[in-house]
Amino acid sequence: MAETSIITLARRKSLCQITSGAIDTLPEITKIYLGDGGVGEDGEPIPPSETDTALKNKIGEYAIGPIEYPVETTARYTITVPAVDLVGKKISEAALVDAEGTLCAIKTMYPKQKDDGVTFTFAFDDEF
Repeated sequence: MAETSIITLARRKSLCQITSGAIDTLPEITKIYLGDGGVGEDGEPIPPSETDTALKNKIGEYAIGPIEYPVETTARYTITVPAVDLVGKKISEAALVDAEGTLCAIKTMYPKQKDDGVTFTFAFDDEF
């Protein structure tokens, strides 16, 4: 299977600039966007591109909860979709988004259908 999770070129450029001292601050990750355009007609995840600036079909956005660090080089961002949101939608793409609205990382996956009356918790690991 092709790579289904990438750090975007926009974020990689910012990481390069902050580590070299060209910029002083890096916008923090504040949201996770969810979409239903992450699979092709064959039902397989579509590999995201590092140059993507939007999800294929965004259907929701959620503020992240407290950040966890399961290992020293991984930040785990988590959201919870309320029971009344996205009912019947098949979530197949997600993105980490910074405070300026820039997509920083994108993941595509097999569809996960959101049922009525059920909360949906999604975790996205940003690994370095």
